[in-house]
Amino acid sequence: MSDTSLILGLPYIQPAQAQKHVTHNEALRVLDAVVQLNVLSATATTPPATPDEGDRYLVAAAASGDWAGHDTELAVWDNGAWLYIAAQTGWVAFVRDTAGQVYFDGLGWEAATPDLTELQNMTRLGVGTVADATNPLAVSGTATLLNHAGSGHQLKVNKSAPADTASLLFQTDYTGHAEMGTAGNNDFAIKVSDDGSNWNTGAAFDAASGRASFPSGAQVPNRIDIGGRFYCYTNNRWVTHQTSYGVQGENSSTNGGSGSDPAVGWEHMGVFLPQGAALKSLDGFLRASSTEVTGYDVQVHFQTGPFDTGWNTDAETVRTSVASQSGNTFLPGFNRLDLDLAGFEAPADGFAVLFIRPIGTISATRYIYGGLALSYVTAD
Repeated sequence: MSDTSLILGLPYIQPAQAQKHVTHNEALRVLDAVVQLNVLSATATTPPATPDEGDRYLVAAAASGDWAGHDTELAVWDNGAWLYIAAQTGWVAFVRDTAGQVYFDGLGWEAATPDLTELQNMTRLGVGTVADATNPLAVSGTATLLNHAGSGHQLKVNKSAPADTASLLFQTDYTGHAEMGTAGNNDFAIKVSDDGSNWNTGAAFDAASGRASFPSGAQVPNRIDIGGRFYCYTNNRWVTHQTSYGVQGENSSTNGGSGSDPAVGWEHMGVFLPQGAALKSLDGFLRASSTEVTGYDVQVHFQTGPFDTGWNTDAETVRTSVASQSGNTFLPGFNRLDLDLAGFEAPADGFAVLFIRPIGTISATRYIYGGLALSYVTAD
């Protein structure tokens, strides 16, 4: 039978041995040192000047002083002297000055937990969530910050070949609704989807020329001056642009009737709108020529008819009310007009027709002077 244990080399009490307590206590000293191994440091190369009883260290390489020749061993201050215990492969120790764990690999002590100051060749990383094979890097949080390191910062999305995809995909509940990048070629494109399956490309930029195209069409803003002089007659009737000049004329005196709404007239002209054009606003300034004109009403209508077959009767005219304001009061000088046309979309080719009528007791023909502009967008 061996005199010592197989693993830790603890001395056995032999038959008929005298002073058995000496052998027993020697074994306890070793067990007390190595069980639940907890050391003050694993990097010190020289022993402390005034160690406390029970202090334990893992002796670092190239040790000197009393520790010379005991590299990698466990040094325990015991009864006024250093007790050295050789480490065995697989031992694990907690190191207090780093609050980390180390393990002995047979040659030296290595960190048992990763060094978080440098992460390399990780297969997955999840921050606040679980990464998977499809998304090896996954982040769940309210924001993600990619900051500069003193100057600029670039975010790179690289693909292997032109036929592959390098893009940013924007999702709602994991269904894609917008994507921008290079998909299937090296042209940059922005596309959107209502259902995640059917996509429309809004804008594309040719990689060779930089030329932009809009495969789904583009809205072009338009702003047309339709101001001038609006006649104010004694019967307070509606007036619109002259039929002989349209919006290009200086005077707006064509009779629109005295009803609550302007009468339909096939000859009433305004700003031509192609089908699909969207009206945005009528805005500008108005000024009355006389204090007899105390206010005004304004209406904008869209009207269309059979252009191709000779539209020339009121019965053929289709009119739609777009927007109106009633009871606007005139103050001295210029008065602001802002009329929201709510994006009304022309259902066919036609005209946007402006009507104005005066408020007040008018003794003779007066005028409302206007600097007005009609804003709308058309598809490219």
